[in-house]
Amino acid sequence: MTTQTLYPPFTIVLVDDEEAFLHSAAYALRREGLTNVETLSDSRRVMARLAEGGCGVLVLDMTMPYISGRDILEEASRDYPDVSVCMITAVNDVQSAVECVKLGAKDYILKPLQQEQLVTSVKRAIESRILREETAALKGYILDNVLKNPEAFAPIVTNNTAMQNLFKYVEAVAGTELPLLITGETGTGKELLARAIHTLSRRMGNLVCVNVAGIDDAVLSDSLFGHVRGAFTGADRFRKGLIEEAANGTLFLDEIGDLRPESQIKLLRLLQDGSFRPVGSDVQQSCSARFVFATHRDLKAMMHAGQFRADLYYRLQAHEVRLPPLRERPEDFRLLALTFVAEGSEAVHRPVPSLNAELYTLLSTYSWPGNVRELRGVLFDAVSRNTTETLSLKYLKEKLRELRGNISASDAGATTTGVNAEHHGQKVIFPSTLPMADAVEIALIREALRRTNGNKSQAADLVGLTRATIIKRLKESGSSDGTAG
Repeated sequence: MTTQTLYPPFTIVLVDDEEAFLHSAAYALRREGLTNVETLSDSRRVMARLAEGGCGVLVLDMTMPYISGRDILEEASRDYPDVSVCMITAVNDVQSAVECVKLGAKDYILKPLQQEQLVTSVKRAIESRILREETAALKGYILDNVLKNPEAFAPIVTNNTAMQNLFKYVEAVAGTELPLLITGETGTGKELLARAIHTLSRRMGNLVCVNVAGIDDAVLSDSLFGHVRGAFTGADRFRKGLIEEAANGTLFLDEIGDLRPESQIKLLRLLQDGSFRPVGSDVQQSCSARFVFATHRDLKAMMHAGQFRADLYYRLQAHEVRLPPLRERPEDFRLLALTFVAEGSEAVHRPVPSLNAELYTLLSTYSWPGNVRELRGVLFDAVSRNTTETLSLKYLKEKLRELRGNISASDAGATTTGVNAEHHGQKVIFPSTLPMADAVEIALIREALRRTNGNKSQAADLVGLTRATIIKRLKESGSSDGTAG
């Protein structure tokens, strides 16, 4: 027998002297997935209940026997400022409403109360409490400047400062209920980060991963929500959806930028309401999964272009982290190379070859559009072809030359206009007066030498010249030919 995890993680306490109102209000909240609800009909017990701890939202009727809601609000706001308080009253009195807000109430709503009003008010109070907790957590992490759970990020190999700062932010928000959006180029490790978030969240359920790219609306609905028997032709039995599989855990939806418009609407409703219906069912079910999303696309640009819903975008980016591309992490080449060469050697059952310093310089001369995933594949292949005690650079140079050629070929098919030429994030800007070809060539050679730490052989490979040509051009320009490479 499984025990359902209550939501939110703190208790919603409803206080009213009318038992019928308490019953209907609690039912309305639970129906919307807000299951962590308690009721009190005696106002004298409220402060004792707050003293027990665990209360995050307090819903108070203004007029009650023994102690009024206003008096409880004043005392609760003073002694338990972290508790979000919502006031309910049958009297439409502006002065009273203003006074309650000044005393610390988050909301002030009138009877007769519509259930939708109550649910909306309580959800706002929950979000307010969660945001306060997150702010406090972030302040703590900023002040401590120490990663408290480094083991959660162990699969992500890095020494990069920006990555370490990103880990600290993720550690601070991983335990919250709000969605988290991971952006970054293909191959930067978005799924690894999602797994770290799930580990840090301490959620008891499973991590369920699904790539939504190219999935049509009907298939996605069936995958996420499941279906009941007879929902459509071939549905001969009940099928549990991924949301149920991720109950009390984490649902990771990758490539969310490729989601079709009709599916975007369904996902928005799920995030707004916290509930769903299996395909073919009339029964509403609450969702207890935490959502993590990822995309390599620029969702903000897509939103402005009308390709992605604005309301969904703002829901997704409650917390957003960007994984930097490998070209912004040059200090990681050495660590990644050591790691992948060791893993590759183990995979092919060979001794781990030694690496010379030229390897790291060679790797830094390529832009790695496929990022860490591409680097891993290239090094694994190099290890499988290697026959010497030191990893040979012959194959790697050939492979990188081939990869650069593929990039150049793909760029050749593109049409460029104006004075700017883009090449994988590197921009060449031509001045109004064009320089002479010789000046451009020597500037290119010097930049290649800078990137390869003066290694002429690698610089030659980088710009498509021979080593002898580079030496000749440097002498002609009056530059020192150096000795490296």
